[in-house]
Amino acid sequence: MAVSSINGNDFERMLKAGLHKLQKHEAEVNDMNVFPVPDGDTGTNMRLTLQNGIVTASSSSNLGEYLKGVKKGMLLGARGNSGVILSQFFTGISNSLSGKESAASQDLLEALTSAYQTAYKSVINPVEGTMLTVARLAAENIRPRLEPFKDSVDTLLSQYIHESDLALQETPEMLPVLKESGLIDSGGCGYLYIFQGMLYGLLNPDVDFELDFFPTHYRQAGNIPSPLDTESFTSKSVFQEGYCTEFILQLMDASSYSHDFEIDAFKEKLKEYGTSIVAFQEDSRVKVHIHTLKPYRVIEFAQRYGEFVTFKMDNMQIQKNEHDVHLKNKMPKGEHKSLAIIAVVNGEGIRELFQSFNCDVIIDGGSTMNTSSQEFIEAFKTLDADNIVVLPNSKNVTLAAKQAIEISKRENVSILECDSMMEGYYALALSQLETKTFGERFDLMKEGAASVDVISLAPASKAYNQNGIACQKGDFIALYKGDLVAGSKDLKEALIQSTKKIPEIEEKSSCLIATGMNASDEMTEEVEAAIQELLPDVEISVVPGGQEVYTFMIGF
Repeated sequence: MAVSSINGNDFERMLKAGLHKLQKHEAEVNDMNVFPVPDGDTGTNMRLTLQNGIVTASSSSNLGEYLKGVKKGMLLGARGNSGVILSQFFTGISNSLSGKESAASQDLLEALTSAYQTAYKSVINPVEGTMLTVARLAAENIRPRLEPFKDSVDTLLSQYIHESDLALQETPEMLPVLKESGLIDSGGCGYLYIFQGMLYGLLNPDVDFELDFFPTHYRQAGNIPSPLDTESFTSKSVFQEGYCTEFILQLMDASSYSHDFEIDAFKEKLKEYGTSIVAFQEDSRVKVHIHTLKPYRVIEFAQRYGEFVTFKMDNMQIQKNEHDVHLKNKMPKGEHKSLAIIAVVNGEGIRELFQSFNCDVIIDGGSTMNTSSQEFIEAFKTLDADNIVVLPNSKNVTLAAKQAIEISKRENVSILECDSMMEGYYALALSQLETKTFGERFDLMKEGAASVDVISLAPASKAYNQNGIACQKGDFIALYKGDLVAGSKDLKEALIQSTKKIPEIEEKSSCLIATGMNASDEMTEEVEAAIQELLPDVEISVVPGGQEVYTFMIGF
């Protein structure tokens, strides 16, 4: 039966189905990394961004109202370039459908057009052959074939998905690096999976989708050490986050239990007790996720029907409090500064380096858990400064930082687009020089970032053979200025080949080596000896960086 229109409840079900589809293929999308660097995280970034939109939005039959919550959650929770662009797609959809209780096919077509137009505007230099192209071509190609107000919503989505798939298969022809690697665009692939899931959710209203929700966005942020430090939760704490409660309930046959269990009625009753509800039934077992201030009410209600196979409950206030303490890591409250600096780093040793130069806020950025826009916004709030500089230290974090500035409307925040933690460190070092104006100080920081040539060494995550560079999985690869420049089974050989790419390297007088968490003493000695042999007069410093992805980061 054709679907003539959709409301907010329909779209919520569609989004959950889209997230479910993306979750199933998350690893596949992550693995579509062009280079053999073990930090492919497109699928994870898209999943967490969409997930935050679903968790944030309140259920509503009013489509415009529901999408307003989705938009807010995705913008704040956007992670990585792919997540930021995805949040812009849904911002365009939300803006187009604002004020509408429901949408017919023509309304949805206009929303999908608004989606790609909004996303294109958010990217300074849009690259064709990416998810931007997939969304644009899909919307443009179905428009001539859609008879306004007559085609059903499911027909529109079917055609949109078909055109998205065709465009996705053409991405290697538009982006040479994809063709050389024999890959399609990972972001476009994730986007297609979301809409395939959304169509399935539309056509199967009785299907529940198991969603692997994290307890809260604070845990998603990847900034909470494990195990949790409960010291942040005291008798003075304000308790308002509630408990994340998850369990599997076995429905029981004994006469002491009620036998009129019905999943839809069960979920409706749960709404009285909490939010962020996910509940579905498989045979005689029911899996439940709910955020509630009074978990005992949920427990009592569930035990009318059976007993718990598994049960987990987390105090989300502790998670939030610890996250706040962990994030702030800042100057004493009330201290005003002319310049404050926020940096995204990974590795305890790298963190200590940045702290040594009085970096005001340090956000922990893991290998596949890019910093969200909301984390930057929270960091802004902790600072009392005339000017704030953000060191994203990764190309995959910069867009989220820019989006945070737009959302928060902060006119005193600037981004220094460092592509590595090593560049950020050298920029931070020059920030210590006092000058008359912020502009002069910012220019010094840019000079610091530009002054260092960075070689990053890591084990290859897969085999690779392009542009005269070949390696097998587990071999050592070297990157310079974001480009793969060497690959070898021998660590020393990969290092030596990569240094040949640095102009006038013989002029360098110092070298800083940050060892990763997987670097052994023997490997470190080998790298240090190779550099000393290559540059006998260079002064070498070694710090235990502890970073996850790169075994060595070397700044000359």
